[in-house]
Amino acid sequence: MKISNYRELELKIAELNQQKLIEEKELENSIHMFIKTINPVDMLKNSLTTLTKDKTTQIDLAKLGLNLGANFIIEKALGKNESIKGFLSSVALELFSTPFINSNSSKLIKGISNLFNRKAKKQQSD
Repeated sequence: MKISNYRELELKIAELNQQKLIEEKELENSIHMFIKTINPVDMLKNSLTTLTKDKTTQIDLAKLGLNLGANFIIEKALGKNESIKGFLSSVALELFSTPFINSNSSKLIKGISNLFNRKAKKQQSD
């Protein structure tokens, strides 16, 4: 398009400014979506959602969670980072608790889920 007068120039500038705003918004949305796709938390959530559809993976994740939780409680209760005595007793107890949790994981998971279910039912009835 050839511009022949000042009015056409103003219209073309307004049109280009409008096009610029639209393209900037599209670019902003694209960058936002890109950042969201590389967000480690979202990536982990998506991976876990895919993984947890498999029953054996669910059990393995539950065992891992139980072991991590038990080790955390043991470390805090015995003071793993506070003294040599606390460190040694924490390590010893963790060595015994891990095989115990792994061999009894189904009972532990069932018991914990029953506790949560009872609490949820109680809250619904209140």
